[in-house]
Amino acid sequence: MIAIHFEEEHDCKQLFHQLTAYIQKYAKYGLGGAVNAEGDDTIILNYEHKHINFYDSFHPLLASVLTDYVISTKEDDWLLDIIENMFYFTDNEEQEQILTIARSILEGDRNDLPQMKPFFNRRAFIYDAFAKHLEEETTFYYEPFLTFRLRDYGEILIDCVEIAIDEYMLEQEYQNMIEDFRQFVQFKRSKVELVYVVHDGSFTFYDEHFRRMTREELLFHLQDDLVFEQEVDIQDMVISPLVSMVPGLVHVFTDDPDHGVILSIQAIFQERMKLFPLKAYEQDWN
Repeated sequence: MIAIHFEEEHDCKQLFHQLTAYIQKYAKYGLGGAVNAEGDDTIILNYEHKHINFYDSFHPLLASVLTDYVISTKEDDWLLDIIENMFYFTDNEEQEQILTIARSILEGDRNDLPQMKPFFNRRAFIYDAFAKHLEEETTFYYEPFLTFRLRDYGEILIDCVEIAIDEYMLEQEYQNMIEDFRQFVQFKRSKVELVYVVHDGSFTFYDEHFRRMTREELLFHLQDDLVFEQEVDIQDMVISPLVSMVPGLVHVFTDDPDHGVILSIQAIFQERMKLFPLKAYEQDWN
């Protein structure tokens, strides 16, 4: 028998209903046992020994249910608490944006960033913590377990929030840059009538006569105060030289319209940018 004690009545009720549903669902596969409520703060789990081993049945089920419950009911609150009380972001909109980024990190949606990988397995970490403290005959106290046995998980959340804040600040810096460049090209007089941008894995500039622009030409147009791609060679820059030229029109040839640089060009030049498939360039100009 396992007795699980709760300080919060709603936690007891929700987990009681979840465990009951799982026991009923898996009974046809040989999972024998019963879940009972004792008052408003205790769940009693009874399991059968005859046909199936505790550590092959009840144990993984219970650890899994508790893990999912912690993630679904506690994680966002803990993340928000860290965001507000450790990093002092009190604006609700900022908190929600940082929380969204933190969630994406924990769910493994930011695997383009190598430093995010340690966070992807946090479910296994919580599961292992529960699994180590759930025995065949035990009395288990839910809230003290969260406080004292998930401290390392709390450290993971702090690290996650710190990275999420860095990403948020970079995103804010990016949005400010886009807006500054949008204003610049809107109110500055155009220096060139038309620039072609060909994206075929790399980015290449062509003038209005579709002559490839040289490094020297790009340097001639480049304004130092518009350079945000720091420590990047001029031939590898895209946004800074393009904005510096203040073209009246930008024609972009690409097969990847959702590429980050393409979206940035679109955000800056808006209706002055026209998008074409790469084959249009290859057919007309090669």
